[in-house]
Amino acid sequence: MERESMELLPDARRGLMGTPEFAAQQSRTRIPTPPGRNVLWEPPRDMTHPLSAFQENFVLSACPLGTRILSAHFHRQVRLPCPIWVRVILPNGEEETLILRMDYALHGVEHEAAVLPVLARLGLPVPAILAGPVFDPTQLEAGAMTILSVLPGRDLLGWTWDAPPADVELALRLVLEGVERLHALTEALSREPVARQLVKKTLLSELQEVVTVGGPWFDEPVFRQAVEMFLPIVASIQTPLAFSSGDYNQGNFLFDGRELTGFIDFTGACFEDPHVGMAMYWIYSWYPLDRAGIVERYLEKQGLSFVGFAPRLAVRCLSTLQQRIAVTGGEDVREEDDYESHAEYRERILNLLKRAVS
Repeated sequence: MERESMELLPDARRGLMGTPEFAAQQSRTRIPTPPGRNVLWEPPRDMTHPLSAFQENFVLSACPLGTRILSAHFHRQVRLPCPIWVRVILPNGEEETLILRMDYALHGVEHEAAVLPVLARLGLPVPAILAGPVFDPTQLEAGAMTILSVLPGRDLLGWTWDAPPADVELALRLVLEGVERLHALTEALSREPVARQLVKKTLLSELQEVVTVGGPWFDEPVFRQAVEMFLPIVASIQTPLAFSSGDYNQGNFLFDGRELTGFIDFTGACFEDPHVGMAMYWIYSWYPLDRAGIVERYLEKQGLSFVGFAPRLAVRCLSTLQQRIAVTGGEDVREEDDYESHAEYRERILNLLKRAVS
């Protein structure tokens, strides 16, 4: 009898897999793919040789005749496709670095290409578009690509990773200055034709999107109650939208050791609530500035209390849970930057949400 039961078990399991209960459980343990993420492109078999023949010719098209490519490497090994750093030698013997701009966000490169020339004209130090956007016919799924100039300076992310407190403090002040400079472009940029291409995201529209998408997180009381609590609150917030790069990570600000020298990554450029972007320092745990108190310092400069910031934090916690995190499981799965397990990521965001609610 025991042997017969064991032999019937696969059939029973197959029957269970077709039930609504099984589908519901699967949806709770499945790690979502963030919306707008390019999941079709496949990286080259040899990651040390990232350029296709088309891309090599595309890079050289932006250079004087007789230029040769010396080397090329991906900017990172996760969230692909991503920018490729290309070192070239010019006919006069000088070497130069260019960026073959690719991005894991669908249509992000085209979006950035539309706004960069306008930002440059308005006085913001941003990369110049040397060629493109174009599509590689041998890998259309990679999306559009451009050739960008490399700005002077180094990014604040790499510089601050093991930096002493004084340097972290400088980086913190420079990021806050950079965010202010982006916000200061709002009025001028809103008068430009490109403004019609930039998404206008209110706190209410972001939270309504969470409601529209739905999903298994709505079965969790803390999630559902937070949505119900904050819907009327964000509907009452009338703070004017501000221009945002869409990503205030310190790696997108360049400096020369003292002052900002450049701003990069505008694939998510938009008009949004001016304070909501700072919530990502806590949500993504952008070390070391998150621990150095960048959010608290920002709120102090803006004269905004935590009570006033809580709806912004809650909206981004809710969308992060819905778009990126499974409801259960993930104890043995590392998040893509290998900073923490997926379960730890979920617990951290839930704690932030509970803090916003309280």
